[in-house]
Amino acid sequence: MNIYITDDKKYYDDCVDIRNKVFVEEQGVPADLELDEYEEECVHIILLFNDEPAGTVRYRVLDDSTIKVERMAVLKEYRKLGFGHNLMTFVHIHARQQGYVWAKLGAQTHAIKFYNKLGYEKFSDEYLDTNIPHIDMIKQL
Repeated sequence: MNIYITDDKKYYDDCVDIRNKVFVEEQGVPADLELDEYEEECVHIILLFNDEPAGTVRYRVLDDSTIKVERMAVLKEYRKLGFGHNLMTFVHIHARQQGYVWAKLGAQTHAIKFYNKLGYEKFSDEYLDTNIPHIDMIKQL
């Protein structure tokens, strides 16, 4: 398993492919909403398993101390192997090295326990995003 910041088009395209499989095909998110206005400013990260794309996550800077983690996705065949945890740990370390102190995210409610185990705490009421229940969470890096 290897995790990389996507600094070339091929890996970025692999990230988008993973996101499309997980969010658009599996969860029914409209394809025109999956790519957004933050694509170019985000740090995109990919996890490869046996040199095959298996998971992705991105983050963007909100302010001098805070990042927002977004689009965390692991392909179905690689779930339950700890790859989501590995991706999130990579994000936390990378962001901390850049001087950020807080990480926020909008968690799908089925994933709240996953993010709790990583140290995130809820800080909002439940809301719908693309018809999927979410809750905002935060963690000190």
